[in-house]
Amino acid sequence: MHNPMIRVLSGLKFTPLFFCFAILLGWSSSAWAEPVPETAAHSENDVYAKGRLSLQLVSGALFSLTNVPDGTPVFNYAQTNLRLGVMFTDPGPQDCFLRGNWEGIFEVTNSIIFKGFGNYMGGVTALVRYNFVQPDWKVIPYLQAGAGIIYNDAYKDQSQNAIGQAIEFTPQASVGLHYMISDKWALDVEGMIQHISNADMAERNSGINAVGGFVGITYFFDGLWQWQVPSE
Repeated sequence: MHNPMIRVLSGLKFTPLFFCFAILLGWSSSAWAEPVPETAAHSENDVYAKGRLSLQLVSGALFSLTNVPDGTPVFNYAQTNLRLGVMFTDPGPQDCFLRGNWEGIFEVTNSIIFKGFGNYMGGVTALVRYNFVQPDWKVIPYLQAGAGIIYNDAYKDQSQNAIGQAIEFTPQASVGLHYMISDKWALDVEGMIQHISNADMAERNSGINAVGGFVGITYFFDGLWQWQVPSE
């Protein structure tokens, strides 16, 4: 019997290796560089400072890679994602082309299937993002990866072997960018690759691999622990 965890992780084997490589480089650069003074860290790109929050809404479509793996059916869906993020670190190191910060994201996702079998999918996802933050840049690229669970009705179609139960797993990776249009607002574009499978928890589990793109908008605001109660 296949190990379910190995089956879930294998869904990420199609992810371009440079995603992970670039993130590891950014992390290692931050670890070896000299600490950035707190005043400098918060004076530039302040919306990416540790503790700040972001609220992002993106919408787009994903298209299945037919016959990847062999026999994968057409399965195309429009997807909308609402994401709440929290900045884990300040941007750093100060002088490095990989300068950036880490952000954790909780996502609520909803998809409408417009070609293939089934009608809808919806669920939640946990993501980790690395923002490439340079002083005074209006364009902030980012890489992110994570996994989630979805409820769907596609499994009810017994003629296919890709999706076999109501609850499926969704490992995924994305590359995107924010274009800062003001101090707190950004326009976004993003490309994603997503895997859907159930870790051999059902007899039908050949899975879906899909690629697509999104456009959206992000609002940055203070973290709850940064708000100050006015003194009496």
